[in-house]
Amino acid sequence: MIRFITDSGADAPKELLNAYDFTVMPFGVLIGEDTFFDGESISPLELYAKMREGAAPKTFQVEVSRMVEVFTAHFKQGDPFIYLAFSSELSGTYQTATMLAAELAEIYPDVPYAIIDTKTASTGQGLFVLDVAEYAKTHSFEETKTYTEQKISTVRHLFTVESLEYLMRGGRVSRASAFIGGLLSILPLLTVEDGKLIPKEKIRGQKKVMNRIVEWMEEARPAIDGHRIIIGHGDSLERAEQLKQLIEAQFSPSEVLITIAGAAIGSHTGPGLLVIGYDLTA
Repeated sequence: MIRFITDSGADAPKELLNAYDFTVMPFGVLIGEDTFFDGESISPLELYAKMREGAAPKTFQVEVSRMVEVFTAHFKQGDPFIYLAFSSELSGTYQTATMLAAELAEIYPDVPYAIIDTKTASTGQGLFVLDVAEYAKTHSFEETKTYTEQKISTVRHLFTVESLEYLMRGGRVSRASAFIGGLLSILPLLTVEDGKLIPKEKIRGQKKVMNRIVEWMEEARPAIDGHRIIIGHGDSLERAEQLKQLIEAQFSPSEVLITIAGAAIGSHTGPGLLVIGYDLTA
C-alpha cells in the first residue's frame, strides 16, 4: 500500500482527500501579528472574510517541525509513501521536504519514498493528487512514481480574480494598472507555467473571462471529455457554478468538482478568485 502526503496548496474536496487517506500539511498564514494554519486554525471562509475587512495575509511554508513529525511517522510505519508538493517556484516547501526526507531515510533506509515537485497549485494540484492516488490503487510504487513524474507536464490551470487589488498588494500588478483595470472592469487571466504564475490575457468583464476560460480549454478536449475537472473559488460559489454550467455545455467531463480555494493561493488573489484545474492527457 502506498501512502500519500500533500500540503494545503492542493485544493480538492476534503472528503476525497480523506477517502484516499491523504495526510495534509498546512501552510502558515500571517494576519497582522496573528499566526494561523491553513485549514486548521483558519478556514478559507474566515480568511476571505478577513480580507474583505482589509486584512492583507501573508503565507509561509509548511513548518519544519510539522514535516519532521509527518515524515517520521511514515518512515516508522514502513509503507512506501509519496509527498506531492506545491510548486517549488511558489514556495520553499519542496526543497525543505527533500532535505528532511533524505536525512530521515538514512535512519530508515528500507522504506521507499518520493518527494515530488508537482509544479502545480490550487485545483491543478488538487486534480494531480487525486489522479495519482487513484492510479496507485492498481499499480506498484515504482509505476506510480513514474506516472507522477510524467504527469507534471500535463496539468493545466487557469485563474481569474474579481478585483486586481489583491494582486497589486502582492506585486503581481502595479497600482496604476489595478486602478485603471478597476475603472474599466479589466480582469486578468493567469496560468501556471513551469510552476510559476504567469499572466495570460487581460479581459473586460466577468462573463467574457469565463467564456475565454472555456475557449482555452479546447486544447484539452480529448482529455477533458470523460475525465475529472476541479473548479476552485474564493468565496464565490455562484460564479463557480456558472463556470461549471459553461463547461458542461461545451464538454462532457466525467465530473466537475467545486471546492473553495485555501490560503496558499487565496491569500494572494483574494475573494472572488476563480481557478480551474484540468489535464491535457486522457
